[in-house]
Amino acid sequence: MSILLLGLSHRTAPVEVREQLAFTPEGAATALMLFQNRYPEMETLLLSTCNRTEILVASQTHDLRPESIIEFIAQARDIPVEHFRRCLYQYTDEQAIRHLFRVTSGLDSMVVGEYQIVSQIKQAYAIASEQGTTGRLLNRLMHHALKTSSRVRTETEIAARKVSVPSVAVDIARDIFQDFGDKQILVVGAGEMAQLVCQHLQAVKARNFVVTSRTLNNARALAEACKGRAVPYDQVEQQLADADIIVTAVRCPKAVLTTERVRAVQKQRQGRPMFILDLAVPRNVEAGVGDLSQVYLYDIDTLGDIVAQNKQARLKEITHCERILDEEIDQFEKWLAEGRSGPMIAQMYSDARQLREAELSSLIASCPDLTARQRDAVSKTVDRVIAKLMHPAVSTVRQHSVCEKAHACAQSEHNHLCSPVNTLTEALHKIILRVGENADRKS
Repeated sequence: MSILLLGLSHRTAPVEVREQLAFTPEGAATALMLFQNRYPEMETLLLSTCNRTEILVASQTHDLRPESIIEFIAQARDIPVEHFRRCLYQYTDEQAIRHLFRVTSGLDSMVVGEYQIVSQIKQAYAIASEQGTTGRLLNRLMHHALKTSSRVRTETEIAARKVSVPSVAVDIARDIFQDFGDKQILVVGAGEMAQLVCQHLQAVKARNFVVTSRTLNNARALAEACKGRAVPYDQVEQQLADADIIVTAVRCPKAVLTTERVRAVQKQRQGRPMFILDLAVPRNVEAGVGDLSQVYLYDIDTLGDIVAQNKQARLKEITHCERILDEEIDQFEKWLAEGRSGPMIAQMYSDARQLREAELSSLIASCPDLTARQRDAVSKTVDRVIAKLMHPAVSTVRQHSVCEKAHACAQSEHNHLCSPVNTLTEALHKIILRVGENADRKS
């Protein structure tokens, strides 16, 4: 059994190379079908995301030639091999298994511990299954990879801490507000950062959005996405008193929210807390606002520091994650070992049965005076002798079947069992005589 993984990722290839080798789901399905037509004896899976393209190939009977697979990828994307060869990495067998498990567990992601890769791998596996390009080996491997990912997420803290500014901001807001359903959210600005924060707020059931921007059409677009309402930029003042959460992300040379402005608004709010996220550079909110009672102000630097701390905390979990990977890889390789040793062990038992029949028939024929009861006793005794001879031989094959010397090991044990026929014949003859003597005494 052989496993080969070829690919490139954000660690080895710039985006201009990755985008040339990216496959759409439909393109991946077509490529897998073509690969199967060319190499019907091989199992294949193709993973393509914005950060990586990897092809996983397995065969139970054939050696895998990396160069043929590289050429196939180049043909599938109509790109010369020279354009991406330097960016490729290649793993075989245990290294390929470990890499797959690391990717599936989020340990090789641009953001360590991110969960999106799991759904992408599930989609890649589903496409390969639909095309019929996975078999016994890859099916087992993929199920084991997903099981490993689940263990990593549930048994470690690798994904417990948020590592993006919008997600950290919303986590902090959750420490202040138990429920977002009745909270008014004022969004000043409609750029990418504001959009991301709104998406995270929607994920925690926030519903009441008011969006404003110097470009009203942009505000309307974001408000529509949030199922909120847009107001002109000059109406910020009127919206402040009702706003429980304020997100500012607008380019402006001077502060949008001054200390005096927010102090005046707080008098109208009757002590209700106000949470302000200042995501702009230069800052939209004066630093003094954070000193006001019941006002919680976080700017981009403060949030960035928390993100950095969370990333470090995730990295500390990697050692624990790798221990889980070691355990799961060991389990999978034991399953592989059983698959490798199974045919060898079956042949050893077959040869042992043939040896038993041949020698037992010969010896009983040479002792025609044995009764039926004596022949039955001899047969059972011989079976026990064969079993005792087989046990250490089979155990040795199973223990060594993971390594490349498995076949040689099996052959050695097979020869050890089958070659000393004369010794075994003499032992059987003594057994027959002993059984006969015992039977004579009893009679």
